[in-house]
Amino acid sequence: MSAARGAAPGWPRAIAAGAIVAAIAALAVAHLSTGEPMVAPGQLPGILMGDSGDRIDRLVVRELRVPRLILSLLSGAALGLSGAILQFVLRNPLASPELLGVSAGASLAMAVILLLNAPVLFALHPVVALAGGLGGGLIVLAASRGARTPIEAALIGVAVAALLQGAILAIISLAAASGAVQVYFLFTVGNLANRTWDHVQIVWPWMVVGIPAAFLLARGANVLQLHEDVASSLGLQARRMRLVFIALAALLVGSIVAVAGPIAWVGLLTPHIARLIIPRPDARVLFPLATALGALLLLASDVLSKVVLYPREIPVGLCTTLLAAPMILVLLRRTNLGLNR
Repeated sequence: MSAARGAAPGWPRAIAAGAIVAAIAALAVAHLSTGEPMVAPGQLPGILMGDSGDRIDRLVVRELRVPRLILSLLSGAALGLSGAILQFVLRNPLASPELLGVSAGASLAMAVILLLNAPVLFALHPVVALAGGLGGGLIVLAASRGARTPIEAALIGVAVAALLQGAILAIISLAAASGAVQVYFLFTVGNLANRTWDHVQIVWPWMVVGIPAAFLLARGANVLQLHEDVASSLGLQARRMRLVFIALAALLVGSIVAVAGPIAWVGLLTPHIARLIIPRPDARVLFPLATALGALLLLASDVLSKVVLYPREIPVGLCTTLLAAPMILVLLRRTNLGLNR
């Protein structure tokens, strides 16, 4: 009897995992099929693994849609995981890359590169974006040390992000005469169009480091839920560990911002959806689940970006807003996002 009770909680997780995998698979087929030119789903195996189909179809699918699909999954996974990290280790349900200054800091760093033509190699863009994201996050943390509630901390983050956005606008005004402003506009709304294998090569090494590291350190994140004195008695230096997690979140977000721009809402929303599936706070389960849900949400948004005004595309950052904002409103009505804690 006790064994049966112990096994029961695993079933909802298994069902959720299967549903997420099935949804990602279905959306991946839709992602590779839609766009200009349209490709029938039945043709995809031959195009991907052989020489069937038109040469143009093979070129578009293999060289544009497959790397864009991979980037969509990696970007969503990184944003979902970074949001879960920030909300969990800071114990703030409103923490996200956008509200903690990470996205704005990374965007400011990229504005310097793209608008002021800073001499930085393409392969080093994630490093610069990481430095900017980490700097923005640390500024918000320092400014919000005296905050008494999650809402106060979030408002401080909004204020710092606004200051960083003001700096970006100043750089835009300096570069207004160049054609780089239009390029940066498409970048700053979050965009995955026209991404190639070169962009995938820039991002994947950072994901291979950042995502497993967060999973391996998840037990330490659980200890951070305790009071700092209790955590110290268990041999964990709470402040140092928080900085490690914030650096991991900045690494994940910065590398994505470097190639796709600041895609909003994914990092804020996915941890709350994950907590509806696993109400008990456990980073060892929450982090992987938020990673998968982030990949699913961004992939769905990218498919939407290709079909909502077909044959024209809209930036994926706009689609994440269209999908996520109503979900946030529903969660606010149902759960209050944990703001009464």
